Amino acid sequence: APSLWSMRGTPFPVRVELPMTDKPRRRYAGHMTADVHVPFRFRIVHGRDPSRKSSEQTARTKSLNLMGLSFETPRIEVEDFHLSFTEASYGRNSLEIVLDLGKRLGEVDLLGQVEWYESRQTPAGQYFIVGVGFIDVQADVMAAMREFLRQAQGFV
Repeated sequence: APSLWSMRGTPFPVRVELPMTDKPRRRYAGHMTADVHVPFRFRIVHGRDPSRKSSEQTARTKSLNLMGLSFETPRIEVEDFHLSFTEASYGRNSLEIVLDLGKRLGEVDLLGQVEWYESRQTPAGQYFIVGVGFIDVQADVMAAMREFLRQAQGFV
């Protein structure tokens, strides 16, 4: 296989993930992803002091799966809270999320943590794309999200 350095013409760094084992890999249900714009509300919860929370914010997902979601936001900081890090930069904040799955499935409560974010610059200004991973999703919430994703992908 060619090394990363010999791949000429690649306009950006190539990321290669190698399996940790030779065992066959199982595809989990979390890979069922829908590019849907689902409204949600969230609060940033301080990583070291859970009693400290931001005011409620609103957003719409860019994509959603059973493992997490992504969304766009004009700000990476809300009030005195960074979406991802505490003031110490090594502490991690979390997000309390209320996701609206529509009239039939209702709203679900989730806990998440920012896994990644990137900044984008446009003529209209700067914005961020944020990837959030869900933490300890309850079985009933997982079932509702699975049903929602099946409907969104046309697998009814």
